[in-house]
Amino acid sequence: MATTARYRGLRRAQVAGGQSVAARLRRRVPWFGTVGPVLTVADAGAVLLAGLAAGAAVGPLLAAGAVAVLVARAADLHRPRLVLSILEDLPGLFVAAAAASGVLLGTGAAGVVAGLLVFACLVLAHVSVYAATHLLRRLGRLRRQVLVVGTGGPARELARTLLVRPELGLRPVGFVGTGAASSLDQAYGLPLALLGPVSNLPRAMTEANVDAVMVALSGPAGDEETAAVAGLLAASAEVYAVPARCPPVQAHARHPRELVGSVPVVRLDRRGTWLPVRGFKRLVEVLVALVTLVVVLPLFAALALLVVVETGGVLVGPPRLEERDGPAPVLRFRTRRSRSVRRPGTTFSVAIPGRMGPVGWLLRRTGLSALPELVRALLRRVRYAGGVPDSPAVSATAARADEPQVDARQLTR
Repeated sequence: MATTARYRGLRRAQVAGGQSVAARLRRRVPWFGTVGPVLTVADAGAVLLAGLAAGAAVGPLLAAGAVAVLVARAADLHRPRLVLSILEDLPGLFVAAAAASGVLLGTGAAGVVAGLLVFACLVLAHVSVYAATHLLRRLGRLRRQVLVVGTGGPARELARTLLVRPELGLRPVGFVGTGAASSLDQAYGLPLALLGPVSNLPRAMTEANVDAVMVALSGPAGDEETAAVAGLLAASAEVYAVPARCPPVQAHARHPRELVGSVPVVRLDRRGTWLPVRGFKRLVEVLVALVTLVVVLPLFAALALLVVVETGGVLVGPPRLEERDGPAPVLRFRTRRSRSVRRPGTTFSVAIPGRMGPVGWLLRRTGLSALPELVRALLRRVRYAGGVPDSPAVSATAARADEPQVDARQLTR
């Protein structure tokens, strides 16, 4: 209770210190501080523009626009996001356009051509909004300052990624130390200043004038870290966390996690989604996943055939260390044919990556080497009725050039 009161006092101090009207509105209604409202208006306008171009009546157009916005919101296209990618939105936009087109066809207001125009206008609207958002974030108009809680590897990588990628919309201003290590040891090698221990987080937020915190612990959360996150949520602060070491607090991740660099991040909320809304969202997510699989699986099969011809295998699984239950394999297409190096006079041999062929080079350059991980995430989303928060972009986990290409069969030799 004392910790919660300190963070609520932090809110009162920020308001008394001249917090802007936009910041106050974002604090009271967090959705208005995201791209969600703009995308809502853009989607409705795109459907109206496409329908008017096709000669549809205004009444059915309004109904089709409302359905498209509803489906787009259920597909999580209007969620708060750091990473804005039109490629991730294409399946959801296709389902939203199909729903709007169904309304127009059912009322006889337009034909099939209107459906194609609706899809094209929706894609154009999202591309325009994302381009404008990226520009404003780079100019500093839509960038918010954030404190990073933690000083380990994930925290440092997140800070470096946010510093070099201003289009993500967060600018780190410092670190807050955690754990029992000394401040001198934790501050060594940090890209930004260490502003004190986690017990002084409210004071650090007040002095740095921030209302967003990114929790990136490198070990299990202690009592102070848990109390700090609970206090932030009670004070309606904007909290992001790395799910692998998220403190055990009463919080909900309403939206899929994002990959900031190579570190997964989720946004925490105090309240979960209303049950009927959650059921409708899961239904739409399954439809979006099925549409994506229909498009992706033929490409996956063709690439798998080319990969097996060039490398003699299909998949590799280097571990991802950020998972909660320890290392987990991240499936990718093989891009190198492995070769065995033997020591003369012994039976010892080791498999090392060989030369990269043209197919492997193409997969690396386009990011399609991570397509198997996307397929696995989509299959899990269908299996668990949309409840799995894994939705990595195809290019987000592209293989690095120096990673070994050894599959499970070689590891058992």
